[in-house]
Amino acid sequence: MGKEDSATSAGTLLETFSGAFQGCISVLLTLLAGYVMARKGYLNHQTVRHISKLCTTLFLPCLIIEEMGPELTARNLSSVWIIPLWGLVSTLLAHAIGYIGKRVMKLPYWTVVACGRPNSNALPLLLLQSLEHTGVLDVLSKDGESISGTLSRAKSLILLNAIVQQTFTFQLAPGIMARDDGHKDDEDPESQDRLRPGPGRLTSVVQDSERVGLLHDYGDSEADETRAGESAYTRAVGDITDQPDIHWPERLKFLEKPVNKACSFVSPVLLGAIIALIIGITPPLHRAILDEDGPLYSSITQSIENLGELFVVLQTFTVGAELAIVKSSNPGVLSTSWILFVRFIIMPAVSLLFVWATAGRGLYVDDKLVWFLLVLIPSGPSAMLLVSVAEMVDINQGAIAGYLTAAYFFSPLMAVVCSLGLSVVTSAAQRIS
Repeated sequence: MGKEDSATSAGTLLETFSGAFQGCISVLLTLLAGYVMARKGYLNHQTVRHISKLCTTLFLPCLIIEEMGPELTARNLSSVWIIPLWGLVSTLLAHAIGYIGKRVMKLPYWTVVACGRPNSNALPLLLLQSLEHTGVLDVLSKDGESISGTLSRAKSLILLNAIVQQTFTFQLAPGIMARDDGHKDDEDPESQDRLRPGPGRLTSVVQDSERVGLLHDYGDSEADETRAGESAYTRAVGDITDQPDIHWPERLKFLEKPVNKACSFVSPVLLGAIIALIIGITPPLHRAILDEDGPLYSSITQSIENLGELFVVLQTFTVGAELAIVKSSNPGVLSTSWILFVRFIIMPAVSLLFVWATAGRGLYVDDKLVWFLLVLIPSGPSAMLLVSVAEMVDINQGAIAGYLTAAYFFSPLMAVVCSLGLSVVTSAAQRIS
């Protein structure tokens, strides 16, 4: 009987490895499709940025509402609190490890964020979708739970963690990465393009600190006029901020600063989570919007689902396109090796040790899916939003793009992490059986 159990366990691990490996390959192929389309000229930098922004401001919040809403009840939240907590703790730990490496090896500051921030949404979601078709999710399901139900529950838990990590990253990462040298040249066309106003975009006033508008004192000589030419005078009527001049009423003036401060912390992802929470814990709204026989399900809920389902593949496709468009440069063997070591060795080892030491001991919920996700969440390649943060703080993106290209070629190593994770989860489940 023991030999049969061992054979079954080995077969399950092999299936897990195979499914996870196929999932990683599907991620790489989706990235490759975006890369090829961008190289062919079907996508330019501005288009990719707009699509990426669309993914994070519309499609991801819709996916959060769709997947998390049904799970965000008071009862469920009280049992899955370990997911966002471990996501936050593991992220802080990974940043601390990255900072130690940066100080010891004198690496750039962006390596700290690369070590600390895993891909917490698109990659895990695609991996789980692949595992659905291999039968591995059967092992992680609750008694009587369907495979689709397990997958839906897994998506909601991953997105719950993604909200925490996304909010944390955009509050912490810009300040860290801005400390790097190597700002892009002000004459760089792409850098100038970022300063031009666009739909819904607020641009800063860009003028010489000592010369304002038409007061620019151009040279008197003909040579000076020729050299300055039309472009010199264009600066006098260049891009000025298109921010509307909005004044708060005097009676409400005292609220302006705290409200603006609070709004600066509310990202579209967090807003989607707040909406999902309100719908999930309010019984009338839950019945009307999330129940299949609810009056709003066929209209509002279906449209939200249609938009949310666009996120995973489109985001991954856009990442591939961005890697093709951003001019890569050599990130350095030491930087790349250190980050890959943290992301694929140290953090998976920490997660496996954490689950092995705590799962099934009554410290948190006895749920094999939750245990497996505790291993998966902190592991894998760095988040692609590193490029977006680098552009936000105006540092050179080439080295970051070069590292990310290498990192995603190593993403099939996640198949090993998934196999080891399932082994630890199975071992922990035997404690309570």
